[in-house]
Amino acid sequence: MRIYESSFFDVENFLQSKTEFDYLSDFHGDLCHIAFNVNDEFIKMAGVTCISILENNDDMQFVFYFFTDGCSKDNLRKVRQLAEKWKCKCVIYILNIEPFLGFHIKVKRFVKITYARIYMPKILKNYTSRFIYIDADMMCIASMRELWHIDLQGKAVAAASEMPNSVEERSKYLKLKTKTYFNDGIMVIDIDEWEKRKITERAFSYQGEPPERFLGHDQDIMNLVLDGDILFLPRIYNQLGGDTEEDDRVIIHWTGRRKPWLMVLTRFDEQWRKYLDISPWDSITNIEPIKKPENYHDFKQWGKIQRSRGNRWGYWVGIFWYSWLRIRYKLKI
Repeated sequence: MRIYESSFFDVENFLQSKTEFDYLSDFHGDLCHIAFNVNDEFIKMAGVTCISILENNDDMQFVFYFFTDGCSKDNLRKVRQLAEKWKCKCVIYILNIEPFLGFHIKVKRFVKITYARIYMPKILKNYTSRFIYIDADMMCIASMRELWHIDLQGKAVAAASEMPNSVEERSKYLKLKTKTYFNDGIMVIDIDEWEKRKITERAFSYQGEPPERFLGHDQDIMNLVLDGDILFLPRIYNQLGGDTEEDDRVIIHWTGRRKPWLMVLTRFDEQWRKYLDISPWDSITNIEPIKKPENYHDFKQWGKIQRSRGNRWGYWVGIFWYSWLRIRYKLKI
């Protein structure tokens, strides 16, 4: 494992620039701090997540932090419009990606900025003692007040468990002593406890490790560092898969390939599209995945879900497009 001098973690080595849009009103209620790590493409999705939070929590105020490796002028303009319309504060941090280059990337659709969440507390400790990290492929559908005020019971992190099959597989593979495994898509973080336990430093010590040591990315590393020493959240705060008929959820999380901006299959997919419609970003009109060769995996997922709902015709339509687009993708036609 790598050991770094303390100066390696100085903010000036990680932070390239900061842009702030502050439209907070004089309201003196709860001020909640929420952070994302996204590339420029996913700033749009994070923006929709922000709107879902704002629309369901009008008795609170919010500061949103976007940690990214780049932000277009168009996205800057739209983030400003979001902050102005919903009377919140948005801060965009552009990070130097070089310190993260030693972390492994196993799946091509992931990028190095994914690892920014393990450094965030070093920057945010100057502005808050607690924040909520949240993935951009999530949607809030109820109040976050209880989550924001949750008693962490002396822990540095609160997060929800992964699904049971993943817990068994990953905890065994990683040789975790507690045989637990959490999903780091949403975490409540106590910055003082995080710093006391040197979680950032311990996570960076896994840079340069052989990729075959991990099944995932930063989530595996976070589980190795903490090994169950967290407060486990109820499932209502991280409904995995985006599929549920239950109304008591607070956060819907589209894990895996199926995303609401790619296809619409459930009422929560439709709800996400409605938040997009009122956002500064352009609406999306397609319901099925777009018939492009690079989307062939999406049609396989579409077909499986149709079959699970008893729609055999929809299943065969999905498999047809999966097969045809896969051939085109492999042959580059």
